[in-house]
Amino acid sequence: MTLHAVTNMPQQLGSRQLTLGVTLNTQQQLSNFSFAGAPALSEAVDQLLKTDHWDSLYVFGGPSVGKSHLLQGCVLQAQEMDQEAIFISCSELLKIPAHQASDCLFGLETNTLICVDDLHLLVAHDQWAQAWFHLYNNLTQQGSRLVLSATSNPRTIDCALNDLRSRLQMAGVFALHSLDEQASGQLLQAKAKQKGLQLNDEQVAYIFSRSPRGLTHLLAVLDALDAASWHEKRRITIPFIKQVMAW
Repeated sequence: MTLHAVTNMPQQLGSRQLTLGVTLNTQQQLSNFSFAGAPALSEAVDQLLKTDHWDSLYVFGGPSVGKSHLLQGCVLQAQEMDQEAIFISCSELLKIPAHQASDCLFGLETNTLICVDDLHLLVAHDQWAQAWFHLYNNLTQQGSRLVLSATSNPRTIDCALNDLRSRLQMAGVFALHSLDEQASGQLLQAKAKQKGLQLNDEQVAYIFSRSPRGLTHLLAVLDALDAASWHEKRRITIPFIKQVMAW
């Protein structure tokens, strides 16, 4: 089984092949991730990426708080540091029959860093929980690093294996919270500036009045404006935003 990871380089995990199509969004860097919702997490991530021995982090929070952004940013940073790093989406792993769980995860401990998104989707299932438990033990023995995300903390996560739950609780645990409107606006303006765009406070307020909340939606708006501005060679104005977004 071959798992195509963020680098699009296949890894031999068994005798069968499966393409998951998981690729990194190169815009989701640690440098443009907002740690305002969990300030101590920034130092923890930095230490984890620089250490040469086993370490693990567990981040949890609701939708659109940036969990996937953080994990992909960790992988991108690790790859820039010439480390073998992989991003795993558990929503993609759900496409694999549970009886193949062990085969799917076999050999992943050879990576320096593994970032696992939405772990809660799998560990409620006994076979997946067993497979993750064995991988977790192999990672500790190899001295690899692990970053996990879920929607609830490791004490309350729905997990079919108590031994795995105990392992998860040994990680550095951080809660990610939604940014308030002011912090979200500042982040949106900072990301716009990175793209060579200028968003003033009035334009940000207009976007907030029309767009669904959450960074995922706001950044999608920014990407659409960036593409349209480049294609039409126009600067950002409220009428232009209204036109592009059909608001």
